Amino acid sequence: MKKRSFVFGAVILSISAIICKILGVFYKIPLANVLGSEGMGVYYLIFPVYAFLITFVSNSFSLSISKNVSASISRSDYSGAYKIFRASLILLLIIGGSLAIILSVFSHILSSLQGLDTAYVCYLALSPAIILVGISSAYKGYFQGLQNMVPSAVSQVVAQLFKLAFAFILSRLLSRYGVVYGALGAFLGLSISEGIGTLFFVIYFAIFKKKNKKYFELKGTQDIKLSVYIKMVFKSALPFILSSVILPMSILIDSFLIVNILKSMGFEKLFATSLLGLNSGIVSTLVSLPTTISSAICMAIVPYVSYSLSKKDMEGVANKSVLALKLSIIVSLPCFLVFLVFASQIMNLLYAGSFGSSFEFGEAVTMLTLSSINVFYLSLLNISTSLLQSINKSYIPVVSLAVSLIFKVVFEVIFINIPLLNISGAILSNAVCYAISAGINIYFYRKYIYLKPRFLRSFVSPGLASIVGVSVIYLVNLMLGSVLSTNMSIVVSLVTGGVVYIILLFLLRTFTKEEKEAIFGVILRKKT
Repeated sequence: MKKRSFVFGAVILSISAIICKILGVFYKIPLANVLGSEGMGVYYLIFPVYAFLITFVSNSFSLSISKNVSASISRSDYSGAYKIFRASLILLLIIGGSLAIILSVFSHILSSLQGLDTAYVCYLALSPAIILVGISSAYKGYFQGLQNMVPSAVSQVVAQLFKLAFAFILSRLLSRYGVVYGALGAFLGLSISEGIGTLFFVIYFAIFKKKNKKYFELKGTQDIKLSVYIKMVFKSALPFILSSVILPMSILIDSFLIVNILKSMGFEKLFATSLLGLNSGIVSTLVSLPTTISSAICMAIVPYVSYSLSKKDMEGVANKSVLALKLSIIVSLPCFLVFLVFASQIMNLLYAGSFGSSFEFGEAVTMLTLSSINVFYLSLLNISTSLLQSINKSYIPVVSLAVSLIFKVVFEVIFINIPLLNISGAILSNAVCYAISAGINIYFYRKYIYLKPRFLRSFVSPGLASIVGVSVIYLVNLMLGSVLSTNMSIVVSLVTGGVVYIILLFLLRTFTKEEKEAIFGVILRKKT
């Protein structure tokens, strides 16, 4: 197996994630313009249920599969790795098919509980996507276990491109029949795009199998039944599923809780739904943009740390862990400050045509300002969860997330019922949830793995570079404000501040020599 730096894998996944997020912006901005805040509210009443269900068949399984495949490959047990993949594919087909049937059968009940009876058609449109996500996850986990992140990256981009096309076209065509049918069009497009992404994996796997026959020989494993591997995969994936399911469960609770609390406070049903749409459809999309990079780091780090752990290379485990945490901080910290300081300009740049009134715009700006800290907390939560999973301590994130979820629900009920806060209370409760869980995770990881993160290089240098970078953005925007348009001014300012930030990271010696070699290993080897 060709050995690659985990940073290379993280970069590949990060690039694809950024491309997907950019495509997502191009998708959600016109979608918001087609559906309006009310239609986006309908979309984000339905979507959390789907997001909750696919956690049982998506990244949680991919991470578990990649971890087991990587461990097999470290022992040169290629046939064992292939059997893990086959068992995973069968298991995911069973789970995905069962969940799809359940969603279809209970679609009327779910939509009624959410106060929107006609929305059941959206659940029917999403059911096939659950099966397709499960199939893709098996392929994704197998290739990531081989430390090959390319197929995962390409499939994400391909699926997002088709989602952009089909979801927008279908939502536009069907929106003439009402906002529910507009949302239905978006969900049909989502299912179609998942089908195309799955087809890519099937084709790629067939080509890979033809070129790499040694990976698919079953020598030495004939005596082990496939059912044994299925049980092993499920047992291994269970902690990943439990830890992955809690955050979507939190969003799911929001979809039932927020609108009902706001209605009890005297808000009209449509207005309450619109506020949910602003928070979930617009603000959360922006907050999730930088966290996609930390998520890519998470997906890449698990097989590499597991590989080092299986080799009993504890120094390698520690070094990869420190670098992963540092990269997460380097990405999330400046994004937190940018959203905090420039929420109004960013909202105007990306979503100016999506608001029905200046009041909605003001609410969205307030939400983004308050949500900015969640970029930092959520990134730390993602990376700390993955690190614990990679060293076989998966139960800790489950417990920490469960505890923090209890705090979230309690604070959410209290905060939302404060008239001055209303839906902003949900944002503040999320911050409490992410901070508590991330803190618990990091505490226990340091207990099991001796980390030596240098405080200056890990926190002070990125912090100082972030402050200077944001100051540059502010000053450049101030100078260009009278020369360029508002949107062009903020774009130029953001690019300038970003370049200054990257330069400062190296001037302040944020990375050690070993970390630079890990990041730029290919380039450095060519020079030498």
